[in-house]
Amino acid sequence: MKISVCIDMMFSYCDFYDRFEKVKKCGIDTVEFWKWSNKDIDKIKQNNMNVSIFNIDSADEKLSYDLSRGILNDGRVDDFLKALSESIPVYKKLDAKAMIVLIGENKEYNEENVLKCLLAAKEIVEKENVTLIIEPLNNIDRVGYSMPYATPVFNLLKKVNSKNIKMLYDIYHQNMMGDFNIEEIKQNIDYIGHFHVADVPGRHEVGTGKVDYINIIKTINTLNYNGYIGLEYRATKPDEETFGFLQNL
Repeated sequence: MKISVCIDMMFSYCDFYDRFEKVKKCGIDTVEFWKWSNKDIDKIKQNNMNVSIFNIDSADEKLSYDLSRGILNDGRVDDFLKALSESIPVYKKLDAKAMIVLIGENKEYNEENVLKCLLAAKEIVEKENVTLIIEPLNNIDRVGYSMPYATPVFNLLKKVNSKNIKMLYDIYHQNMMGDFNIEEIKQNIDYIGHFHVADVPGRHEVGTGKVDYINIIKTINTLNYNGYIGLEYRATKPDEETFGFLQNL
């Protein structure tokens, strides 16, 4: 089992660059974060920690913002490829394992547009050995998100047919939608590149809500899955006190 900690959300009471040491002291050697454009990549590299994932991003502030809302659903192929070309050097410098791509919001899901973007990127990511992970978000916290469900994303990925383009299965988001299905995870594990963990309701640490994370993660550990399980929650107590559940896995 490989664990990473989202240091944009966790240890937020510390300076960003102090969070690496906080995570390290908890016995975890891998972090993840959101945007790279607002961070000092050299400084991140100097921490000598693994980086699992970050968001595809751009130095262009307008495009960076649009990417944080999602541009695939609008079929913005050129902008998507521009951001991909900017993000790949960051990915390689940090020896990351995947980049998050968001679908879009405030418009009806348009599979044709999303597929067009991903197929345009397919040859590039395969050649560069880069992994993109598409993330559904619940449309309760993220009102208007175009595709909050897992099944259509799995269907999309089967059409893309690339080992370098997968799904980020966020167990919190799928539970918020009443969409979590462990059997669907088992059937589609080859299409999952990363998991995210937070309890429901509240998006707090494991054990504060109703999700049976111990058995869920134990089941994932029996599958052909070599990716990370990312901790992405807002703790109700000091973050370093929230990792006890890992001892029960």
